[in-house]
Parts: sequence; C-alpha cells; structure tokens
Amino acid sequence: MAAQKSAVREIAAAITASDQLAADAELARLRAEVASYRKRYTAALAQIDRERERADALASLQGVKSVRRPASKATRGKRHAASVVLMLSDIHCEERVDPATVNGENDYSLDVCEARLAELERRFFEMLEHERQIADIRRVVVWIGGDLITGHIHPDCVEVAQLSPPNATRWIAERMRGLIDAVAERADSVIVCTNAGNHGRSTEKNRIATELDHSWEQLMYHTLAREERNANVEWQIATGHLGYIDLDGFTLRTTHGHSIRYAGGVYGLALPASKAIAAWDAHRRADLTVFGHYHTWGWLRGGRYVSNGSVIGHSAYAVRIKATPERPCQGLVVIDHGRNEVTKAYPIFCDSDLRKAKR
Repeated sequence: MAAQKSAVREIAAAITASDQLAADAELARLRAEVASYRKRYTAALAQIDRERERADALASLQGVKSVRRPASKATRGKRHAASVVLMLSDIHCEERVDPATVNGENDYSLDVCEARLAELERRFFEMLEHERQIADIRRVVVWIGGDLITGHIHPDCVEVAQLSPPNATRWIAERMRGLIDAVAERADSVIVCTNAGNHGRSTEKNRIATELDHSWEQLMYHTLAREERNANVEWQIATGHLGYIDLDGFTLRTTHGHSIRYAGGVYGLALPASKAIAAWDAHRRADLTVFGHYHTWGWLRGGRYVSNGSVIGHSAYAVRIKATPERPCQGLVVIDHGRNEVTKAYPIFCDSDLRKAKR
C-alpha cells in the first residue's frame, strides 16, 4: 500500500514539473513576442517622427520666391581675351590604307581624306562658337605642322601613294587654302604658323641643316603665303626646326615632332617630350609646345605640351610598330590671355566615316 502511494506521488510530481516547463516555455515565447512588438513599435514611432520632420520641412518651403542677384558692374559681360589654336598635321592625304592591312580598323583614300577634312572644318567652327560663349576670341592661330603628304621617302610609300609628291602637294594646298579662307571669314585676326614634316621631303634621307630646302611642304607654305589675299591673315613660316609665335606675351613653340625620340615604355611621350622641351627652354623658353608626328593626341599641362593626332588614322605601319589604333582627330587649344595659360586642350574628331562603318 505504501509503495502505491509513493508511485502516485512521483507521477504527480512528474506531471507538475512537465506542466511547469511548458508554462515556462510559453512564458518565454510570449516575452520574446512582446519584445519584438516593442521594437517594431519603437521603430514605427521613429519613422513617424522622421516623416513629421520631412512634412514640416516641405511645409516651410511653401511660398519661397526666387532671388536673383545681378552680376556686379565689375564683372557683368566681361570675358578674358583668348586665342584659339587649330592644330593641323599628319594628314598624309595621298596615302592609301587598305582595310585588309589593318584588321578593318581603317579605310583611307583621297575621297576619305576630303570627307574627314570637311568634317574637321565643320566641327572646328562649332567648337569655336562654343568657346566664344565664355571667352573673347578674336584671334585664331592655324598651326600647319607637316606630314600633310606621305611622299616617296621609302619604296613602300611609293607603292601606297595615290599621287606623286608634287601632285599631292598641290591637292592638299587647295584644301588648306579653302580652310584658311573660311577661318579668315570668322575671325578678326588669323596667324598661320608652319613646320615642315619628315615625310614631305624630296630626299631619301632626312637632312638637318638643309632640311627645309628639300621640303615640298615648305615650298607650299611660301607659295600660299605669297598668294594670300585676306588682309587679316598673317603667315609666320618657321625657318628652322622650331617656330616661335608671340601671342600677347604668351610664347607658343611649334615643331613637327620628329626630333623627339620616343623610346616607348610606360611613360609614353611624356618623358621624351619633357626632356626635349627642357633642352629647348635652355635656349628660349616657351609657355606651350605643340607637335605631331606620333599620331597620338595628348595634353600634359605640367609638361606644357600638346601632341596632335592624325587625319589618316591607323595604318599598316602603325600595326607593324604595335601602336594602339587611334581615331582620326586633330587638336584645339584655348589660350586665356587674362590668365596667360592654356585653359583647354581637346581633340576634334573627324571619324564619322569609321563610326558609320561600325554600325
């Protein structure tokens, strides 16, 4: 009898403990649920406060009127005088580029050259009008920097040339004459400054002291200058490897660029161009040096130079030397005379024929 009573007490105790555990578990669940609701409630109150602040901020803006402060008399309508430099070089007008020789990256002929020059002229005048919105630009410098023709300096040049050197010179001279006339109509003053390239020579090897005496391009420059009919156009033909133009105290140095010994590598043109400029500055300092030859557009403000692109674009020679294909372009430079420095330099692309071909 006693054993039975003990068993009953143990069963009762087990039931009581089980009920207590269940009750404790339920209580813990309820507490967690209450805590979760409390967090949501707190977050909801915070969101309500933020929305109320936002509504108050929006309400405070109602009825706000615009206030326009007139420009001061000292600055109203006053713009710095500036000069624009149009960079023209490395056209290689008569050279034929067969697309098959450049993996389809380019197609160049006399007709394509004509079209690209027309596009370049149109884009330049658009950019000129754009720059005149923020600067007083009355003078345009047209730099004709050489390699307008490819010439017959190597046997392979002869094979890809569509015209002989005299005929190619006459062909490009007619286009330069038309461009200069168009610029003269849109500017108060035009300075045409020139350099002869390394391709436009009549000798197999390049000369040094007598380089210009054997240049088809130099002959073209003198002929165009002699026949100039625009009263506002002044020609400054370089009589040596370097040319210097004084633009209201800003000295512009020009050269075709074939004496800059590009050695390749990670520094590109920056290092050899900077070394060349430092050497030239030892004799006569210039504020800016412009050059072409490498068919690579670039501006190094600290190095004070702008390198020009090309109209011909990628060629079989560029493929052979492993040059990166560059789109045909020329350069535009803005010289602010109030600051006496270059404030802008950028490429003017003339590659619409290539972009259409890619579509």
